[in-house]
Amino acid sequence: MRTLLVLLAVLAASVSAAPKVIAVNVGGVVHPVTVEIIGHAIDQAARENASAVLMRLNTPGGLLDATREITSRIVASRVPVIAYVTPSGGRAASAGFFLLESADVAAMAPGTNTGASSPVLVGQQMDPVMRSKVENDASAWLRSFVTKRGRNAELAEQTIRQAKAFTEKEALDNHLLDLIVPDERRLFDELDGREIKRFDGRSEVLHTRCAVMSVYRASVR
Repeated sequence: MRTLLVLLAVLAASVSAAPKVIAVNVGGVVHPVTVEIIGHAIDQAARENASAVLMRLNTPGGLLDATREITSRIVASRVPVIAYVTPSGGRAASAGFFLLESADVAAMAPGTNTGASSPVLVGQQMDPVMRSKVENDASAWLRSFVTKRGRNAELAEQTIRQAKAFTEKEALDNHLLDLIVPDERRLFDELDGREIKRFDGRSEVLHTRCAVMSVYRASVR
């Protein structure tokens, strides 16, 4: 009995010592509810001293204002944010590209794609002056955090100006992506011990190997 109790205590200690990651799913269209969900997941990660937030992306895009709010939360997050386009066959298009590029770590699964971020008005056409204003504003905003993340800002801007889109390999080869991994366990193994530069300039080492995953789910109030 004593041996069993000792083994259980050791097991409990090892589990409690394992790094924790808060996962949040971003599927479908990005809208104001998405802002709340990601914001709450980031807050939960900070409260629980998690090692990272894993933002699973599979989205066709969404609203520009909501996307701007989310990227603001990501770059201000005390906990590193890992964006991962998954599963294979998924995408981080339009608004999803902004979310991917704003994260501390940008990763994609094989067989995914990203980009095509040109702003559009649903059911309407923008006149040339308005389109120019919207594209200039979105381009400056995108460059501001892509440059800070050390990625290819010039090519990133082409997703707005020319609606460029990229496979996961093209994104990696052109320095829009940090790594391609087939699953989350491999992702955590690859990132463990990696030093990243946070948005405020601080350096931080990631601890993600054997991480305990907690999936954030919005509560109904």
